[in-house]
Parts: sequence; C-alpha cells; structure tokens
Amino acid sequence: MAAPDLPTLYKFEYNFESAAVTFLNTATGITVNRTVVEDVLETPRIEVRLDMGDANDPPVLRDGGASPALVDYRSFNASFSAIVITDNSTGQTADHGTYRTKIRVALLRSADNWDSSTLPYYDLKYLKSSGDNYSTDGDFNVTEMAFAIVFEIRSDAWPA
Repeated sequence: MAAPDLPTLYKFEYNFESAAVTFLNTATGITVNRTVVEDVLETPRIEVRLDMGDANDPPVLRDGGASPALVDYRSFNASFSAIVITDNSTGQTADHGTYRTKIRVALLRSADNWDSSTLPYYDLKYLKSSGDNYSTDGDFNVTEMAFAIVFEIRSDAWPA
C-alpha cells in the first residue's frame, strides 16, 4: 500500500505504536496507549513506545512509487518498549505477571501481529527481546519490556 506522502511514510513512531495498540489491546484486554497521548491514564495499562535507531547501510533504490530510481535508506534499527503498569492499592498485583506473559506471546518473532494489515508501509525483519526492567513507584508496579527490531520500508509504500 502506498503512503499518501513522505511525511506519513516517515511517521515511524506513530505507525508502529498504533499497530501495537491495536493488537496488544486485543491480546491483553486492557488499555494500551501510544506515547504522547493526553488521555487520563488508568491502571492497569500498557504504554508502547518506538525509539528510532540508525539507518542500515547501504542505501538502496526505492524500487517503487513516483521515483523508483532514487536511492534512499530503507532499513532501520529501532527499540520497541511495552511498559506494563499496575496498581497494588487496587488489587492489580496478581495480574501484573499475566500481562507481561500476554505481551511476550503477542510479540513472539513467529507472531503475525506486525503484518501488512497493521503495518502497511513496512516489513518487520527482526524482532528480539532485549530484556525487562522491573521497578516500583509508590503503589505502582512497572515493567518495561524492550525489544530490538529491524524494519524496512516496503517497495510499494513509496508515494506515487
């Protein structure tokens, strides 16, 4: 699917986080939020975040869109985080581990959650757990689950 324009194609964070909101909401049954949202934050919840890394060499032909002969970077490294937050004061402690497990299952390398229906402009090439970081903040249990990813802009995603 071709992106309507380059700014839409390069909204990496928005596009990946929106995809994750969709399938993690289904997989866990609790509220999932992207970064930079102004909603009232309730618990339990999952916050998702994509942090862009560097582009992978070499730059290659776009091979699609209005300028298929242009050379651009198409492959990128990134870090994806799913942050689980539960509230001990309301009895959510027992469910914290369950939510972590459901996230791990939804983000298995073999899972088809990152597909052309959730990510129409990109192909996910690599997905690997980078480890978890557990902490407490007052009554809140917080686990940040990090994943290393490599993705590529699809040839058919370049704007016409």
